Amino acid sequence: MRNVKPNHRRKQSGEWGVVEARSDGGFGHGCPVWLAYWMELGQPGRVSIEIDADRAANITPATWGRARRAFGLPARILVLDEDTAERVRRAVPSRVEVVVAAGHPQLVAMAATFAFDDDVLELDHLPFPAPRARC
Repeated sequence: MRNVKPNHRRKQSGEWGVVEARSDGGFGHGCPVWLAYWMELGQPGRVSIEIDADRAANITPATWGRARRAFGLPARILVLDEDTAERVRRAVPSRVEVVVAAGHPQLVAMAATFAFDDDVLELDHLPFPAPRARC
């Protein structure tokens, strides 16, 4: 009997969203920065965040690779505008569909969450849970 190797090709599943935001406060860097949020839409709370002063550096094949390793391979990616869609299409493989969904509720909520006023932002009160010790 012949040993058959399992198919190691990853299956595509789920949807992702990509949202961009600009922070004039710079998150302590002193200059404006761009943030790109790669998120899984099926499991709220799983987000890969890229922060860079250069907007073009936030959506690249390298950032795609980091998000893919964290979440798996999406069937399609939803974005809010055509400009972001073009940049995502250049970064991801052609088998991943990129769709402009301007009214998608999770994307709109994510964009609204991070469209904050930097004058009021206090880094001690970011909406992330405090890390817990693992025993």
